[in-house]
Amino acid sequence: MAGRICRTAEEAFQAGWDETCEHNTDPGECPVCGLTDTEIARLVVLLGHLALPAPAQRAAA
Repeated sequence: MAGRICRTAEEAFQAGWDETCEHNTDPGECPVCGLTDTEIARLVVLLGHLALPAPAQRAAA
């Protein structure tokens, strides 16, 4: 997506997701840039509530 202006958060996220890392590889496969199992576990705890289906999320609020 080089040179494209992102107009939504979703477009910006996708542009970052599609970009290669500074080591010229897929960030998920890069041994330097990829997240560790511990980092993933922390993200699950921090962001897990955002994964609820919309009706359940509204009911919990």
